[in-house]
Amino acid sequence: MARNREPNSKAIVTLAIGKNFRNRWDRVCRDNWQLYADRHDYDIICIDESLDKSERARSRSPAWQKCLILSQEFSKLYDRIVWVDSDVLLNPGAPDIAAGVPPDKVGAVDEYASPTAELYQQILRKLTRYWDAHGIPFVRNETAADYYRAYGFSSAFDQVVQTGVMALSPDHHRQILESVYYSYEETKTAEWNYEMRPVSYELLKADCVHWIDPRFNAIWGNYKALQFPSLLNHPDHPRARECVEDVFRRVFFLHFAGSAQEMSSAAGILETQRQAIGPLGDRRQTKNARRTRWKLRTPVVLAIFNRPDTTMKVMEQIRKAKPSEFLIVADGPRPGIEGESEKCAAARAIATRVDWRCRVLTNFADDNLGLRPRIQTGLDWVFEQVDEAIILEDDCLPDPTFFRFCDEMLERYRDDGSIMSISGSNFQSSTENPDASYYFSRYPHIWGWASWRRSWRLYDADLNAWPELRETPWLDALEDHNATRYWNYLFQKTYDGMNTWDYQLMFSAWQHECLSIAPSVNLVSNLGFRTDATHSTNGIGSEYAEMPVEPMRFPLIHPDRVVRDKAADDFVEQTMFSGNLTRLVRGLHARVRTQR
Repeated sequence: MARNREPNSKAIVTLAIGKNFRNRWDRVCRDNWQLYADRHDYDIICIDESLDKSERARSRSPAWQKCLILSQEFSKLYDRIVWVDSDVLLNPGAPDIAAGVPPDKVGAVDEYASPTAELYQQILRKLTRYWDAHGIPFVRNETAADYYRAYGFSSAFDQVVQTGVMALSPDHHRQILESVYYSYEETKTAEWNYEMRPVSYELLKADCVHWIDPRFNAIWGNYKALQFPSLLNHPDHPRARECVEDVFRRVFFLHFAGSAQEMSSAAGILETQRQAIGPLGDRRQTKNARRTRWKLRTPVVLAIFNRPDTTMKVMEQIRKAKPSEFLIVADGPRPGIEGESEKCAAARAIATRVDWRCRVLTNFADDNLGLRPRIQTGLDWVFEQVDEAIILEDDCLPDPTFFRFCDEMLERYRDDGSIMSISGSNFQSSTENPDASYYFSRYPHIWGWASWRRSWRLYDADLNAWPELRETPWLDALEDHNATRYWNYLFQKTYDGMNTWDYQLMFSAWQHECLSIAPSVNLVSNLGFRTDATHSTNGIGSEYAEMPVEPMRFPLIHPDRVVRDKAADDFVEQTMFSGNLTRLVRGLHARVRTQR
């Protein structure tokens, strides 16, 4: 039957069934694989559901289901499919694994000759001693013949196909892999290598294996035994990352077989490799690269005043993101302030210096409106022009990934009325959450944020609902007496005219029982803790001043449910809001008692 294929079409396919496995692959492997795929014109397919849902399939390892990938509908689109286990990192500078492999052959690495036959025997002796000493179960396979004999096969072959990485052809290898899947059963436990023994045996029996460079399937555990034996007992050693990167630079594909939990040691590899290979990953502008490359879709808003220096820094990041719509809101100079007119003019000149294809809209005040009315009227104008926007003030310096994070969150939660806004700030003072890329919070932080017109319509600029709510136990939901008193005080001050606009956003979110999205890493650094700030002059030296940023990893890992993270919110309340004030008051009381 004729197939609608593109010439030499290729795909890298993997299996990551279950939330933990898929999240790990998304977090550690996906971007890494994409560099390699873009360079060599591969599509990437990650299968996260069982291909066989029978009771037999559920009773044995999902690893067997790699034998079914060539029978899937997507396989008809490709001449060559490269199977890669989901615990493998690909060196972006490596050559094309399928190059030189005849279509009727399976490209694979010989387990017993990796990295060489002699070194493998050294590795095997070291690992055997280690397993014996620590009571770890294993099957003694000193030779390839032993490997097959232990499974019940004749000892006819001197090589073993390491099935974690294989270059396959749907036209030639579907039948033999399916036959293995349906003819063989799983034998005993994990150390028997699941499907690997029967797949290797049948491929060699059919004389359809083409041996490829062992660097295409370098087993991390083997290198540990050979070069870094201290990591066998201490995989989380401080030098683990350095050791992983040392090996990764010297191999093509690094396979963490049996030690996938150690892939976190490779957290810095992707950026390291990007820097090392320079433009290599972008050298060929393929259809696959074009399809997967992200482009900012959301309009960006910049609110400026009289700080050309910080405006320039923020503009440098906006210029990298290249929004197709750019809206600028500016306040006017205050009367009687020497030199402020010139500073405002300089900030406006910097912000309007747009050298990419872009629709630029400006809303410049002739006179000084002040912080509260300027931001409020400016955002009223913004959301008359656009349905959603990413919003930065002139002192909020974003990491480049902030824009993509907001862009994807705006799209995902566009129609979810329970979400008020997306923040770029994380104040948790902890490492990245491994389970999700973001969490849900009651606090809409505004040092770089994004929202929709539908949310801004809920914004109660003058807290008109406060007098009625003030007489109710509304704030008792905070479940903290000090927090209730604190927010009662602040909302009253805001209602009385305090020169701020963000507490109204907080009030409106709580009034309508909306949540905000906060990233698991900090994406925005506030440069505004200085003497010319409106509110943060007293915060010079604050722990929140110029907080470091970290890049967000993509693809994003989404929480299972839209539920507020109470522990994270309690931490913010205690460190940034009422808890912080309580500590200050107690400190003052203590000093007064001491003086007395």
